[in-house]
Amino acid sequence: MSTATSQFPLVDALLLTPPEGKDGFIGICTNTSAPGQVLNEINESVRAFVSVLGSLVVSRDGTERMILNSLAHPTVTYLILFSEESLTFSPSTNLLLAVQYGIDGKNKEHPIVGGKAASAHYPNLSQSIIEAFQKEIVVLPLFMYKNDYSKNIILSYLEWLKPTIPLSIYNLLLEVNQKGKIYYDSLNRLVALLSTESVKKEKGTVELDPKEFQHLQPPKVVIENKIFKPKVPFRVSKEGNTIRVDLSLEDSSFFIKSGDEFLLEYSLMKMLGEKKKYLSPQEQLSLGAEITRINAELKNDITYPSFVESREIKGETEILLQPNISLTTDKKYYYKINVREKEVSVMCLAFDVCEKVFELRGASLSGIFEWLSEYNRFEEYEMDILHRIDVGGQIGRATIAADLGYAFIQDFPNIFKINTTDLPLLITEGDNFFDIHKNTLLKLYTNGLTEEHGDNQKGLARSGVMLAIYRDTEKSLASLPALYKQGDRTTQEIREAYKAQLLRFDHDGDYSYGERTRAFFGFDQLPRTVEILKKDASRATIIERYDPVRDMSSYVDLDSGKTKYTHDPCLTHDIFFLADGKLHSFHIARAHNMVNAYPENIFGLYDAYVSTIREGLGAQGGDMYMLSSRGNILLLTEEQRTKKLLGEPSKPADDLDTISGPYQLAPNIEKPKVTSAVAYAHIPLTIEKKSGENKILTNLRTLGGVDTIEKAIEYLKVKGVMHNNPVLSEYQAGVSDPQGDQLAYFQANVMGGKVHVTAVFMNHALSNLESDKKLINHLATCFGETLDSPLGKASLFYVCY
Repeated sequence: MSTATSQFPLVDALLLTPPEGKDGFIGICTNTSAPGQVLNEINESVRAFVSVLGSLVVSRDGTERMILNSLAHPTVTYLILFSEESLTFSPSTNLLLAVQYGIDGKNKEHPIVGGKAASAHYPNLSQSIIEAFQKEIVVLPLFMYKNDYSKNIILSYLEWLKPTIPLSIYNLLLEVNQKGKIYYDSLNRLVALLSTESVKKEKGTVELDPKEFQHLQPPKVVIENKIFKPKVPFRVSKEGNTIRVDLSLEDSSFFIKSGDEFLLEYSLMKMLGEKKKYLSPQEQLSLGAEITRINAELKNDITYPSFVESREIKGETEILLQPNISLTTDKKYYYKINVREKEVSVMCLAFDVCEKVFELRGASLSGIFEWLSEYNRFEEYEMDILHRIDVGGQIGRATIAADLGYAFIQDFPNIFKINTTDLPLLITEGDNFFDIHKNTLLKLYTNGLTEEHGDNQKGLARSGVMLAIYRDTEKSLASLPALYKQGDRTTQEIREAYKAQLLRFDHDGDYSYGERTRAFFGFDQLPRTVEILKKDASRATIIERYDPVRDMSSYVDLDSGKTKYTHDPCLTHDIFFLADGKLHSFHIARAHNMVNAYPENIFGLYDAYVSTIREGLGAQGGDMYMLSSRGNILLLTEEQRTKKLLGEPSKPADDLDTISGPYQLAPNIEKPKVTSAVAYAHIPLTIEKKSGENKILTNLRTLGGVDTIEKAIEYLKVKGVMHNNPVLSEYQAGVSDPQGDQLAYFQANVMGGKVHVTAVFMNHALSNLESDKKLINHLATCFGETLDSPLGKASLFYVCY
């Protein structure tokens, strides 16, 4: 019998294995939290005992992979379940039930005895694997939950576990699990207690038969790299910005065209009906590949040679597109397609775990199609041709991506290059929140700069300078869509709770946005803003929450002797201006989580600040600009959520009133004629060592008696050049003129190995653009020389110029 022993990881998974814990015996399931973030919170004195950390993807096989890899690890004997379960997915609760009561091995789905919520089964694991896990791994619950049944299951499990673990461990787990919340202090207490000699246990040798988990790591079939172009009875081409398919079957010819790849394929399938039999399985796969090839040429402005030898066909009868899609899926087989080591990987999987599964690996699309056609692992039903066309299309898109060095994601309609050098400026606009958020994520995901986050425990991030414009805010921000619901809280309840936070005068941590807005500088900036705009509506006014004099600071913790850094606000400034009776606003975030924090931030700023000031002025709602100076997607924990949002349908924008901007500034572009608006320039930075006489520079070097430029540079030198805490501004709330002509915001960071700059001027004439460029170049040069980094690009914004 073929067996696998001590090969770790045994199956693919997103795991963190800290080098100091290579001999450790503790594994931590971080559930939905980033493993690096959890490790960062564990006391250094006990990190050597933690050998591996991993998060659970929100699907059943995440737990199955964790079980197998725990058994395969040579030293792990304890598994701590940490973080929090969602409302609909209870993987930690179900794992406790599986350990205590087992699975029903007679049912091919292997349901967990007493399983709860979604995916309460381990179909890819045998009874013997579960029994080995029960014997070798001690599972310790330290997680939060949202379903009431979890509490009783945890308490019952602890009583069952009590005879097999030291009493000190049992007492700690019982104490912590009777609390409402579980924080990192409890995790540190448990790890410290486990680190004592008395709890260590020997791990037996575990032998695992690959046949028992083949769906998680299928056997590999290497496809010979033979290239041939089959002759086919169709031709796929471009017609303007649409995909056109001409098809000849028997004595009839047809054509269909659409800019929507899937709608075209679905409509073609519906028209063909029984005539699909005149296309062989290989021709159906090839048709999908050709459709995606043309779509890639249209979307990516590339050319790629045809996969087939087409006939010169001109269809006579047009196939009309279907008015709606009603999809029936294959109930027997499914495919997972990826690009691995510049080859295409096609996992041929089955819903019945007793069927054989394979992973096809090779660079030859022709060879893969030949294999798929011969084995024909597709259910025979009405839409089997659509399934083949879709699989062929996914393999075609993956082949192009692998060949040209693009990134490929299954079911994602575009291939794209991974950007590792440039920080882009990305702009989206619309009159519907979800449409704007979706397009913002799409642009950031496909164009953003990919590199390790400044806080390296967060893993890879995709970053960019993001400007989103919410047109007609009373319409675009009327409601937060239901898909942003969190647990049992409605989106309206989320809005109300966050609005209350942003309007509070106090704080219960380092700061609250409300406290920074309403009390931190000694006065409430909200009514003051209304008062200022009533007196002078011709100029913009500013609200500040970030103080360069007191923020971006460090101190030595007396207990640990370590250097600690201030926790500074991410939402730093709001600029408000009136035009034609409408209140427009420009909000700035020095760092912005674009997936999870973003929706709450947008609606919170609108509900708490924009609406309060608009009502105080009796003005109409205008446009709301959100500048995220360092917007990011954390790929380790947020990529799946991003893909889910990108897959949701959204409403296209109506006709938009864009009078407020943003107007692009460049030598070959006409200057804007309006003044109460927003303009921008995206320019390369150049070395400028001479400062010359400059009011702004003087103010930055003397703000509150502090040289904030040197302070920011020193902060980056000490903490790391990629950190986004340092922010400069001429404005100081309670001291400066909130309607002054000033540099409201300046941020410089090293990303992609270069210094990039974001700067926002307010009440500042566009005629200063050339001198402003010189100033920004000089500031960037100061950062670049000290931080030993070349210069990148600057994103300059002018509000109410």
